Amino acid sequence: MTLGVAARGENAGAAVQAAILGAELLGRGAIGGFAVFAILDDQGHVQYRTTQRGGIGKLDLPQDWIRARYAAAISSGPDRPEPLEQFLPGMNKVGLVTGHRLPNTPDIHGTPLNQAVLARLAEGEAPQDAIDAALSRCPEIDAGLIAIDASGRIGFGNSARVARRADCGAAERRSDSAHIVLLHNSILSAGPFAEKLADLAWSHLAGTPTSTRLLFVRQRTPIHLSTRDRVHVTADGTITAIESANLRLQAAHRRATAIYLGSEIWQDGQLIGRAATELLAETAEGWLPKEAESPPMPIVMEAVRTSDSTPQPFSSRLKRGRTH
Repeated sequence: MTLGVAARGENAGAAVQAAILGAELLGRGAIGGFAVFAILDDQGHVQYRTTQRGGIGKLDLPQDWIRARYAAAISSGPDRPEPLEQFLPGMNKVGLVTGHRLPNTPDIHGTPLNQAVLARLAEGEAPQDAIDAALSRCPEIDAGLIAIDASGRIGFGNSARVARRADCGAAERRSDSAHIVLLHNSILSAGPFAEKLADLAWSHLAGTPTSTRLLFVRQRTPIHLSTRDRVHVTADGTITAIESANLRLQAAHRRATAIYLGSEIWQDGQLIGRAATELLAETAEGWLPKEAESPPMPIVMEAVRTSDSTPQPFSSRLKRGRTH
């Protein structure tokens, strides 16, 4: 498994979703295939959505799951052994255990490591203590773990074997009211990858703007010929218009790069950022002809600060199901 994440706080579901989606956009490797998303609902019951292909965007997540206070996910390449829930076990009113590498590998007693940690949580052990104990008994197991219990405590760690790898990343953000942890391996990306994913997630947990943000094409959107590449957005991160200096784009009727890497992002007449990822989409003679029932199409923006512009906050409408 390539990426695991867990979060607590208001909109923890949105934070976990944003982290996985950010990885699919910013990274290259075994991502965008299978995904397991889990929450503890208001009654403390475990709820799941899974997919073998297409990543987090293939999951139709209800709005109350997006707002859930306790959430976790795991994702990697496609077509993994069923049931997919084995990679992110949970127990009602106890907690969830995610991770990366092979978190379901049997321990010295033959019990899947993530299940062993979950059993410790059920006995009242704190997540960090449970993970430390499990990994100390199996230092050469190929696994990293993140556990969240029903009170919102989070613990995490890599085995000694995984800690020796040169391709691992981790990030953690926390406050009195929110906490997120992610672990990953074998993902290629420019810049501080794990920190960017944590940044995307933290904007939902903290309710404040961060340097790395998600923007979405949610509706049919015009493409205008211009002297420079620009993307216009509203306060909630919806892309409303695209300007392109590519002479062929406006007349194109094919799949094309509609938003170019590095394009300026403008909101309310101010430059607020630049496109950190591109948007490859079907174009139709000056339009992105998005169907109303299709999922929003995302890009990642990196905020900029200049003498005449400051990053502007926008509210979350991350759900990748139906739009209205």
